[in-house]
Amino acid sequence: MEILNREIVFQGKYIRVNKKTFKTKSGKIGVWEVVERMKLYKRIVIIFALTKNKEVVLEKNYRVPLESYVLELPAGITDKEGEGEEQAAKRELFEETGYVAKEMIEIFSSVGAPGITNSEYVYFFAPDVEFAGKQAGDDEEEIEVFTVPLEKLVDFVLEPKQGVKIDDKILNVLPILKHKQLI
Repeated sequence: MEILNREIVFQGKYIRVNKKTFKTKSGKIGVWEVVERMKLYKRIVIIFALTKNKEVVLEKNYRVPLESYVLELPAGITDKEGEGEEQAAKRELFEETGYVAKEMIEIFSSVGAPGITNSEYVYFFAPDVEFAGKQAGDDEEEIEVFTVPLEKLVDFVLEPKQGVKIDDKILNVLPILKHKQLI
């Protein structure tokens, strides 16, 4: 594949949509529409936070694109210039949940929806987090925070919840945490 041209077809405050013209290996010309995040200095941070009592910190977050609540891990973007990913992970965890992490262990990185977006993720494990008090949060965020015992996490996620969608990243990270002997 060869990218021949990039054209911005929409630019908003948070995203940009590009039309990328490319040449296939057989020489055919194609066009691909790509969504890119704006104000993103590094990868998107995702945090698997575990309390001293071995409870996983989760969020029920209203997501406008889905017009639904989504059960998910705390996460956020590195949108502050000069901020490292570990610092962004600590900041996002506290801002969204009120939990403080003394330690952030980078677990692995991946991509999200690579057929439509350029989003890259970095996963962190935050052991022994402590609740320090909930902040007000952003006005456009509607987040309910709760904890689930680690040994009940899979059953909890698989249990049907009316009106709540499940972010698969919750369960995707479990085998890696076990493989690395972090849980």
